[in-house]
Amino acid sequence: MSDDTAEEQADFALEEEEPVEFWDKVKHWTRQEHDGQWLSIAVFVGIAVLGAALITQAQVIPGYKLNPILSDYNLIDIAWNEDGTQALAIVDGATGYSIIKLDGNKETVILNKLTNSVERTDTGWLVVGDDGWIASCNDPCSQASHLATKTLSGWENSTDGQSIMDVVSDDGTSGILLISDDNNQATVRYFNADTISEAATPLEMGMKLSSLTSLPDGELLAVGSLTTSFPSWSDGDRNPASPPSRGLIVAVDMIQKNQSVNMDMVIVHIGENGKFHTVLDDSSGEGIAIVAGTSGAVRVDSLVSVSTVDGVPGSTSAVADDSGTIWFAGELDTQRVGILEAGNSEGETVEVPQGVNFESVLAVKAGDEVHFHGKSAGERATLDPAVRDSIQSLSVLSDMIFLFIGSTMLLTMAFKLYDNWHLGGW
Repeated sequence: MSDDTAEEQADFALEEEEPVEFWDKVKHWTRQEHDGQWLSIAVFVGIAVLGAALITQAQVIPGYKLNPILSDYNLIDIAWNEDGTQALAIVDGATGYSIIKLDGNKETVILNKLTNSVERTDTGWLVVGDDGWIASCNDPCSQASHLATKTLSGWENSTDGQSIMDVVSDDGTSGILLISDDNNQATVRYFNADTISEAATPLEMGMKLSSLTSLPDGELLAVGSLTTSFPSWSDGDRNPASPPSRGLIVAVDMIQKNQSVNMDMVIVHIGENGKFHTVLDDSSGEGIAIVAGTSGAVRVDSLVSVSTVDGVPGSTSAVADDSGTIWFAGELDTQRVGILEAGNSEGETVEVPQGVNFESVLAVKAGDEVHFHGKSAGERATLDPAVRDSIQSLSVLSDMIFLFIGSTMLLTMAFKLYDNWHLGGW
C-alpha cells in the first residue's frame, strides 16, 4: 500500500470520528420514512400531554390558600383598615360576644358586648348593636377607652328593641342606620353628629334586611329576604315544610326638607327562592350595582330595573377586589368559586385548590387580598388576586411557554428554508 493511500484512509477515519452537527441530527431524525421517525412522534405526544396538563392546571386560581384566623371564636363581622394590617372584629366565643382588635397576629379584646356589625370609616371604625347602641373608635382602637358611645338626641329614650343591623358612614359622624325594630320590621334612620331622623315607614312583616350599602354615585341599596305566606312541600309525602324565603332588594332614599331629613324605602325587586346578601359596584357600565344571592346574581341599572347576570353561581358571600373584579363564594369544598371580571357583563366559575371544606358566610377585602370566612372558629381562606397576573400563575407561565415553543418552531423553519436555499435544494 502506498503512503498516499494510507494517508487518505487515516483522514477518512478522522472524518468519521468527528461529531455530527446538532442540526444535521435533527434533519436526520425527522427525515420522512427514517427509522428514527418514532422519536418525532414521541416528542409530539409528550408536548401534547404536557400542554393539556398545563391548560387544565392553569384553570386553578393561584394565590388561594387556607389561612386560619381567630381559632377561639366564631366570627360575626370584621372590617380591615386600608392596607389590611389591622382590623376590628365582632366574635362569639366561650364568654359570649366580644369586640376584638387584630394587629398582625396579635388579638386584643376591646369590649365584651353583644354587637351586630362593624364598619370601617376614614379615621377608624363604627360598631353597632342592639337597643340603639352605636360606638365610634378612632385608630389605634386598642383598648375599651377608645370606644366612644354615641348618644343621639331624640332617640335616647326610645331605643329599646331597636336592633341596629348595619351602618353606612364615611366619616363616622353622619350616616344611615339599618334597624330591625321591636316588631322585627326593617326600617332606616339618618344620623348626623348627635341628632337622628325619624324612622322610615317600616317594611311589611316578613321582610328582613341584613345589609345596607352605599354605591359610588350615592345610591343606597339594602338587601335581605322575604318570607312567603305559603309553605313549600317536601318531596314524597306532601307534608308542608317551613315557608320558603325569596330575595329582597330595597332602595333607600334621603329626602331633604327644610332643615330635616326624611327617610324612605322602596321595594326594588323580589327574587327567586333564597336571599340576597351583598351589594357591589357594577364595573361593566351596564348598571349601578351587582347584587349577589343564594340563587345567583342580578344587575340593578340606573332606572332601578333588575336583570339576571349570566354565568354567576349562587353564593353565600361575595366581595370585590381592588380591580373591581367580584368573587362569589359558597360551599368551598366544591373547589369552585364564581367570578365576574372587572368590566365584564357575564360571569363564570373557576377552580380553586383543594383543602378548604367550609361554607363561606362572610367575604371581605383586606388590603390587596380578599378573605372568605366560615361559620366556625378559625375558618378562613385568603386569595391574592394580583398573583393571577404574575409568573406564579400557571396561566401566565403557559402563555410564556407557548410563546417560547412557537418562536423556536418559527426559527427552526426559517433555518430549514435558509439551509435549503443555501445548498441549492430548491
